Amino acid sequence: MKEWPPVQLDEKITATPEGVVEECYRLISFPPGSGPNWDEFKSLFQEKAVLSLRVFPEDDSVTVMDLDEYTIIQMRPGIKKEGYTVNVVGEDWFKQGDFATCQVIFDMQFGDTPPVRCFDDFHLIKRDGRWWIVSIIGETQDIES
Repeated sequence: MKEWPPVQLDEKITATPEGVVEECYRLISFPPGSGPNWDEFKSLFQEKAVLSLRVFPEDDSVTVMDLDEYTIIQMRPGIKKEGYTVNVVGEDWFKQGDFATCQVIFDMQFGDTPPVRCFDDFHLIKRDGRWWIVSIIGETQDIES
């Protein structure tokens, strides 16, 4: 059985649910010619986390996947060359004990293409002295519509 998490993250990042979500968006963004650090990204999540996302605006439907499936789908042909950025526009948090949710509005951009407005709903738990993402549900919307 593989060890989880893949890498140990800075305790300052995982001490708060806000830190984990902020780091999630930082790690998924990358300049042209690069790519995400998947081991650090995966270390923000519980091992059995579920992502239910419309990964790209042109996708016909939302895809339900685990972390390994997401790392494959996210890296569509040409994305490393063009780069990918996320710009968070707003957040709305609810926290109770060891449970937190966050609704995030953000713009995603592939290379020089126009940004697309997106919405993520994070579910996080505190376990073993740190915060973990257990699920993300996400949808896209063309910001010109």
